[in-house]
Amino acid sequence: MTVVIKLSQPVACPGHPLAINAVGTPSGGTYAWTVSGGGAELVDGAGAPISTGPDVNLRSFQPDDATGKIPAQTATLSVTYTHPSGTATDSKPVPIHKIDFDVTDTNITAGVTEVRESAGGAWFGNAVGVATMSTDPKVKIKLDPSCPRKTACAQNHRVGWLQTMLTTDLRIRFRHTLINWSAPMPLRDIITGAPTFPFYFWVQKFTADGDQQTAHHEDSPGNYTAPWTDSRAGAPAPPPALNRQLRQVFFGDSFNAWLVVQNIEWSTHDLPGSFAYQKNFSWSCRLDFAVDTTQAIASRCTPASNPATISAMSNGKGGASPNLAAPVYNSSVASTTTAEPAI
Repeated sequence: MTVVIKLSQPVACPGHPLAINAVGTPSGGTYAWTVSGGGAELVDGAGAPISTGPDVNLRSFQPDDATGKIPAQTATLSVTYTHPSGTATDSKPVPIHKIDFDVTDTNITAGVTEVRESAGGAWFGNAVGVATMSTDPKVKIKLDPSCPRKTACAQNHRVGWLQTMLTTDLRIRFRHTLINWSAPMPLRDIITGAPTFPFYFWVQKFTADGDQQTAHHEDSPGNYTAPWTDSRAGAPAPPPALNRQLRQVFFGDSFNAWLVVQNIEWSTHDLPGSFAYQKNFSWSCRLDFAVDTTQAIASRCTPASNPATISAMSNGKGGASPNLAAPVYNSSVASTTTAEPAI
């Protein structure tokens, strides 16, 4: 009685199924599999768990959250072959190769949130042509020399950004009225129309071993206009002249952002576990300004701008986790309008 484990490749690629076959002699018996170590699991061709039959697939993906690298692992595979004539066993170590990533150009550019006045009201958001926050790190994929299918392995990974909105504050105060926008926090943050769930927007796929991609990320919260005049029907009309006039605006958002490499195959059955976290940082923007509508347009709002507050990039995942749920700010925000004492 014999049974022999045969690997389709001598080394497994992280996140990519490795086809494995066992051959028992004489034929006609049954196979029972186990695997241990390396975070490995056995699945069939559709990705469902499997532990019997002559053919299985081994897969494993265990990135290091502290460094963003994918360390080498070893799984131990065992099979027991049972035949009317007796039983036989075989075991085999399966190396899972490492993947490293080089991240360079990690500077972050801080813009401002500013207010611009027009006949229609006070617009607030980023300065013209300058994002409130922007960064363009470069990420290179470096496969271990033992990788047996370098092109397919590299192309099974893509790089982009995840962002979570932690807090938001948007209040527009007229003389007798407060309009307040709110949403349940924290929320997954995206640019509307982001093509690849759950990424913020831009995603680049690696093409080969040693390929370097630029992972662009920018955000410019705001783009709101507070009208000079209160439209609430119940707001007292002039006189005095200040009735129905804009008096204050409070605006601020805060975020965590993560530069990640995602294993595409692994993401189909374990989305949270599919990310190798390369870098992370936190940032916020804030502009609270008072309004004096007795002044000429272009001189009504103070202060007129405020710079973003941005931390340096840190390695790995950091102490927080991104929100990967479906709701985003634009589909969750709601406003309330209430009467307030005069200011």
